[in-house]
Amino acid sequence: MILKNIDQIPVLKTSHGCGFKKVLASNDETVSAITQIAETVLKKGETAGMHSHQTMEEFFYILSGELEISVEDKVCHCAKGDFLIIRPGEKHSLKALSDCRMMTIGCAIQIEK
Repeated sequence: MILKNIDQIPVLKTSHGCGFKKVLASNDETVSAITQIAETVLKKGETAGMHSHQTMEEFFYILSGELEISVEDKVCHCAKGDFLIIRPGEKHSLKALSDCRMMTIGCAIQIEK
């Protein structure tokens, strides 16, 4: 068993160079396909440029604020309570329209050969 309190988790910079996160679970702590579960905070105007993950599915649960998330050729306006699934390989970007907080979950997938 692993028990954590969000207030005691260190703040880290995200791998996309914008915002900060508190990692609740990482792949070295689980035996599942979860790569990471984190609370992520973006300040108004911060962006994560267009990118994709070939071997990971991503989930975003918006806790507060508003984001513009572009997935392939669609633009989604996301706000508190919204949940978004981004499939492996889908190109996506994020832009914080206000200060926002979200739960981000990454799950590794196996590519069939």
